[in-house]
Amino acid sequence: MIDIRYDKNININIGRVSEVFPEDKLPLTLKIKNVVSKEIVWETKLSDNMWATFPDSELKDVIVEDSEGKFVYRYRWDVLQHGSIFHKSLWLYCKNLINEGIKPIGLAIGTHDGEFGEWVPLILNFMSETLLVEASLPQYNKLKKNYFSKSDVSFLNLLVTADGSDVEFFEGGRGYTNSIVKRVIEHWETEEITSSVKPSISFNELLKDNFDRKIDWLHLDVEGLDSELLRSVSYNLLPNFIIFEDFNLSEDEKTEIYEWLKFGEYKLHSQSGICMVTKSI
Repeated sequence: MIDIRYDKNININIGRVSEVFPEDKLPLTLKIKNVVSKEIVWETKLSDNMWATFPDSELKDVIVEDSEGKFVYRYRWDVLQHGSIFHKSLWLYCKNLINEGIKPIGLAIGTHDGEFGEWVPLILNFMSETLLVEASLPQYNKLKKNYFSKSDVSFLNLLVTADGSDVEFFEGGRGYTNSIVKRVIEHWETEEITSSVKPSISFNELLKDNFDRKIDWLHLDVEGLDSELLRSVSYNLLPNFIIFEDFNLSEDEKTEIYEWLKFGEYKLHSQSGICMVTKSI
């Protein structure tokens, strides 16, 4: 009668709901809701034998209401049922540590506003102590608003680089896309791009200043700087589980970071612009 399926999209099919709902309760309203901020990002009205598709499924719930706005059903996004291999792998890795009596400690650099990312389910389910780092102030402010009530979470509004130097920082529109790699932001951004010289902290300094022990997992989404950051620290400071973006890396950069990680005895899995590297404990 109401069929909701998740893949890369959210696909909704409505059967003959008029056989169940009286005419004055139709059409049904279907809303797509962000799991983190609870914001409604899209809605549509559907009646008998109609369908709709929303072009994103990560961390999105579907709310069904009748024509009077009364709640009918909520379909919840689930990390193990709907998450990518990267969501599932990070979740299960941390779950295994918890089962062994270890509270995971993690670091996410380039969090944007926190509405998406493989690290998000860990925080929502209180599964890790986590430091969230975002360089863009508009995104950082929304990030703090989204997670201020969560325990074991700390925030830094900092730009992280390999050497901690002052660098030119490019931002587009409302700060959603930002990078020190100009070619990356020019590829993605359709709004006006601005730049400013911004101080940064080195990746080494960030790790040493904020953690008493080696972190258990690392998530990077730093728009083309991923390889440079990883190679700027020694292997013994890196965790056994890392997710980073390789989509914005050049072919030479990909080859370089893949070989560097393999030399450090990491196993790699790259898919759809994301790379996961793991090392046996």
